[in-house]
Amino acid sequence: MKLSSLLIPELVLLKKPGKTKEVLLDELIRSLYRTRQPIPVPEAEVRRAVLDREQLGETVFESGLAIPHARLPQFNDFFIVIGVPEVPVVYEHIPIRMMILMLTSQSGSTVYLNALAAFVKLSQDTELFARLCSVAEPQDFIQILKDRNIEVTKEFLVSSIMRRSVTALHPDNTVKEAVDTFYRHHLSYLPILERNNDLAGELTALDVFTIGIPDYAVKMENLKFLNSIEPFEGLVQKENTMLVREVMKKPSLTLTEDAPVIEAIMKFIRSNRKYLPVVKDGKLTGMVTYMDILHKVLRA
Repeated sequence: MKLSSLLIPELVLLKKPGKTKEVLLDELIRSLYRTRQPIPVPEAEVRRAVLDREQLGETVFESGLAIPHARLPQFNDFFIVIGVPEVPVVYEHIPIRMMILMLTSQSGSTVYLNALAAFVKLSQDTELFARLCSVAEPQDFIQILKDRNIEVTKEFLVSSIMRRSVTALHPDNTVKEAVDTFYRHHLSYLPILERNNDLAGELTALDVFTIGIPDYAVKMENLKFLNSIEPFEGLVQKENTMLVREVMKKPSLTLTEDAPVIEAIMKFIRSNRKYLPVVKDGKLTGMVTYMDILHKVLRA
């Protein structure tokens, strides 16, 4: 299914006035009810559902795209309403250049989730996004997407939820550099890449912690004596000279971009892991975390 086929010209609102995000959202909701009657859910209920979803977490992206959306009971349809403000609407330092309202049933659908992912991805293409924001006619907007041949599949794949920008290290980085990276980026997992982007290993904060704990202490059950051991004394002594390759582990579980999301879920459950690297021909292409599934599936 083409992304362009999901759009209705009457629901592509270009160069709309609106001074705030809320005003623009109200205009999109009103336009839906003006053009697509009858809708079984009252307009006020739709607005409330969208705002409730916004309270869970913002849906405004640095690219300038806002995607307010909601799943609704007694709703058996799927609508996309697009609004491009005449002047970008600034919201918490981000100028919103396009708003896409998406509404579907309570159970949702893979098309809904994949359409969300497709719009986020296209907004990251600065040239394409700028063209879409500058057109004057709804038909031109839809034609641009049609020419790009953007697919929205019925299958929900890892490629729809993965993070493509990933912080990584090289095996010859020092442990100190790894600890600094964990700290600076608020991470607990790092993929370790060779110079050609091959996935060579993985490192967690727990792997680093073990450097500072004596082997005999790890194996002992009675830990009362540990108050006599300086925490991470060994780590502090070694972190400048010890290399990541000495403590990293070989990748034990990976995903591919065309794997179904349910495969990622099962791997998280069975392994009790928080992160899974995504690879193609041995090279890292992205990352999926269990929180990505919560945000992009359960609460999308």
